[in-house]
Amino acid sequence: ETADIGYIINENNIYTCKQSSNNIICKKYTITETACTSNNIGKLFIKNEKISICLNYSDKEYSVELGDANKGNYVLYKSSTTNEIFGTTDDKPYAIVTINENSVLLNTKYSNGLKYVYINKEGSTPSSMYRIMNKGDNCPKNLEIILELECENGKCSEH
Repeated sequence: ETADIGYIINENNIYTCKQSSNNIICKKYTITETACTSNNIGKLFIKNEKISICLNYSDKEYSVELGDANKGNYVLYKSSTTNEIFGTTDDKPYAIVTINENSVLLNTKYSNGLKYVYINKEGSTPSSMYRIMNKGDNCPKNLEIILELECENGKCSEH
């Protein structure tokens, strides 16, 4: 039993946990995908024997491998999968997720103390794509790749 929403990896099992009325329901999950495509945004996939999550797909893949090196807060774009598990909608198409080696969880309490959350869509490395920018991070020279989001309880819309 958990209060978390998202993917949880527990030893050799993976679970998806989602809000259902007033409960959180978890089900065993099997990874069937081998790449990040426009059809599997929000799903886990296996690449080079490592588990990754497909954050978004728009002309190219935006994904991050689950692991300590990439742990942090990222933004996941809406899809039938993210709508079902993380509760994204057309009005709030982005979800803030905290990623580590054992989970991808909706972060309903994220706050940077500012009105907006800023995302570097491109990043300098694959693991920094769609990662939430923190105070002190280098700003990209091309400001068009920064996404400005207004968020509430981990769900966001473009400003």
